[in-house]
Amino acid sequence: MSFQDLLFLASVLLELSLFVWMAVSAVRRQWNSVRRTARFAGLYLAGYATILIAAALLMPRRFLGPGERHCFDDWCVAAVTAEPSKTPAGSNWIVTLEVSSDAKRVRQRALDATAQLEDTSGRRYDASAAPLTPRTLSDQLGPGDSFRVLLPFRLPANARPAGVVVHHGAFPGMVIIGEDQSFLHPPALARVAIRNDK
Repeated sequence: MSFQDLLFLASVLLELSLFVWMAVSAVRRQWNSVRRTARFAGLYLAGYATILIAAALLMPRRFLGPGERHCFDDWCVAAVTAEPSKTPAGSNWIVTLEVSSDAKRVRQRALDATAQLEDTSGRRYDASAAPLTPRTLSDQLGPGDSFRVLLPFRLPANARPAGVVVHHGAFPGMVIIGEDQSFLHPPALARVAIRNDK
């Protein structure tokens, strides 16, 4: 667990404690205490939000190389290759992703995991069909297991893929300072190796 994760958890516990204290103070009719605690809670939230937004705007986007794993806790995914299949209507690209687990004991899955293919101009595309493999990004993994997923994407004829953006749900990553998924921060781009490009 990173420092940013610990800071987020500590902030949540602090705010919950402050709200409990405000409730207790209100029951006791200690209105000055309620106002002071509410002011502190609001200032802390405002400060946290300011740091979150400043970090998101100032930190550069993260780029991962082909095959480099991007981990969300113990659930990891790597973009491996993109292979084209030209058609008159555009370009079909088959992207190979490798899903793996760093967990030592538990089985896990990422039910909210999705992937988008980003082209060199920054436009993103959802998969054009179901995976071409029996496994999907949200399938369950045993401790230390891994499997590959093949996803098809349709791009305009003149577009070339730059990499894959993997989404793993909005919360809590959206409100963790310095995370790739934090509010207003561009998500990490996992570059792909282009195969058989003609």
